[in-house]
Amino acid sequence: MKKIDTNQNLVEKEILINRLKNLIDDDISVSKKYQELKKIQNSWFKIGPVPRTKSKIIWNNFQHHIKNFYDYLHLNRKFKEIDLEHNRIQKEKILLHAKDLINSNDKIKIWKDFQRLKKRWNYELGPVEKKFEKELNIKLEEIENEINKSKKHFEVNKDSILEKNYDDIIVLLEKGKSLIEDKTESLKSWQKRISDFEKIKRQILNSGPIPKTLNKKFWTDYKKLIKEFYSQKNSFFKNLKKIYSDNIEKQFSLINEVEKILDNDNPESLRSQIISIQKKWKLIKPVPYKVNKKNWLDFKSKCDIFFKKLNEKKNFNSKELFESNEKQKSIIEKLNSFNGKQKDLEKIIEIFILTSVSNSKNVKIFYNKINSLFLNLGLNNLEIEKIITEIKAKCMNSDQINQEINTINQRLDILKKELVQQENNLSFFKEESKENKLLEKVHKKINKNKIEIENLNKMKKSLLK
Repeated sequence: MKKIDTNQNLVEKEILINRLKNLIDDDISVSKKYQELKKIQNSWFKIGPVPRTKSKIIWNNFQHHIKNFYDYLHLNRKFKEIDLEHNRIQKEKILLHAKDLINSNDKIKIWKDFQRLKKRWNYELGPVEKKFEKELNIKLEEIENEINKSKKHFEVNKDSILEKNYDDIIVLLEKGKSLIEDKTESLKSWQKRISDFEKIKRQILNSGPIPKTLNKKFWTDYKKLIKEFYSQKNSFFKNLKKIYSDNIEKQFSLINEVEKILDNDNPESLRSQIISIQKKWKLIKPVPYKVNKKNWLDFKSKCDIFFKKLNEKKNFNSKELFESNEKQKSIIEKLNSFNGKQKDLEKIIEIFILTSVSNSKNVKIFYNKINSLFLNLGLNNLEIEKIITEIKAKCMNSDQINQEINTINQRLDILKKELVQQENNLSFFKEESKENKLLEKVHKKINKNKIEIENLNKMKKSLLK
């Protein structure tokens, strides 16, 4: 350990006193003189102790010249007022800091901290206005009495207080362990756990001194707790970062899907797909707030464009549907007085299909009349279906063909289910029931359904050519 040279310290302090003596006569502004005074004061308190026999004399000498300088400053009222106000504010801050110390559990530490504050109060800060001086000193004295009383109580009851502090720390360590054992993995729960853990850490470190014999064990347990918690926390946030990255990619993928759909000229057929994509978007969690907001605005903007196109298409279709409906009615009306040939009837079917938008009610009426007229011309049902299917394949656009095939598929599903049920029903009839009229009826239905299924498959095949 380096030996303190008190004689050298005495020499350095005497040099500062000489600087202070000459400061009043220096040919510099009052402002710079004041700054120099503060430097001298700071330097003084950084110098260590002097020989005891000289300590009181040199301190009084230093204070004498400080007073002389402040008397000089009194001639410049402005600087004195500034300095007095500065000192008052600093002393009020010391009082606030000292009050905070009272509630600390470490009574030895707060006493030492208070001594440092008191030293600054007495030696580093200058005077305040007379009207504040007494009140400030009384407040400091009250706090000092409280701290001394607290220190005395600690010294009398030291063993029990140290034991209690350690017991409190054990409880806090257990609380910290329970946070480590908590396996909830949501971001919200982790944010709360981190907040709770940091609070527990502060409480542990502010619990005050513990028995020296338990110090080593405490620090081992405390460091282990800290290491385990932060290891778990780091692992969660590392994994969360990957989840964030994956979810952001999912959002980009859905945005791209919507972009592709926007290029399609038939939005109505993709409406359900857009709704499905929107549902998928809602399931993507978690995503960082700022990125999520940016991506959501982009996604929403593209979805809005889609639905705007859809509404425009609907408005157009409504007008188109009305015009088409009127044309279809006109064609059906002409069939009532039809007396032409087969090729004329085929031409009418072409014109009807090309009216573009079909009204299901009109379609049903139209083909009922067409079938009747073909039958009148001597054609059978199979021939009629073949002619109509060929005309449809030739005249329909891809959307109309797809719609027709969907209708055929729906009808096929119904017929196949009926056929299975009808064939199952056969098992309820006994061998001797072969002449049974009900059994005969079931067989007829089975044959009829098989023929219709065969015809529908042929129609579908013709449409797909």
